[in-house]
Amino acid sequence: MSWLARFEQSCAAFIERAFARSFPSDLAPAQVARKLIAIMEAQTRSEDGRLVAPGDYTVYVHPEELERLEPDRAYLEREWAELLRDLAVRVGAAFLTGGPHVAMAAASSVPPGAVEIETSNERRSFHLRTVKGVPADALYPVDGELRIGRGKDMDVDPSVSRHHATVALIEGVLTVRDLGSTNGTFVNEERVQQRQLQVGDTLTFGNTKMRVEAEG
Repeated sequence: MSWLARFEQSCAAFIERAFARSFPSDLAPAQVARKLIAIMEAQTRSEDGRLVAPGDYTVYVHPEELERLEPDRAYLEREWAELLRDLAVRVGAAFLTGGPHVAMAAASSVPPGAVEIETSNERRSFHLRTVKGVPADALYPVDGELRIGRGKDMDVDPSVSRHHATVALIEGVLTVRDLGSTNGTFVNEERVQQRQLQVGDTLTFGNTKMRVEAEG
């Protein structure tokens, strides 16, 4: 029995719940989810006695579809990634780049309502870009751990708590962790203590807002 069949038997409700809301597009997020699962299964292989799957997935859609879905882009990418992560736990697979990372991109060759998916096992590099605050449009590469706060031993000073938060990249997984700050750390406007990050997520520290971007 395929992974998709086994997964749908026990977790069809997850797909329906995650993508039950309506989207301004002919593209069906639940169908993209099923295609991601099929591609993950097809490209998973045995390596050193364990199952390993691609870590990066790019969902190509028509440019007009991407424009319509832009307000929901971060939500969809996170839900698709969470779906693959849950499946990996169920079948005992690991992701080669510490993912999964799912990102939508535009491709004029893809017809409206259709989707093409590519995978990659290359380890990505990330940086934070200042989208609100000083200095404007500054880039901060995340290589290991990026320390955020106004203390002298911090890497980024958004004029918040002395030791506000860290953003760490460990085995390809990007994670933000609040260090007990006074005003809190927010991911996509939601206050968090710790959260795995995806490309396109926005981080808010006090009056400073930063966006997660991938290099290359």
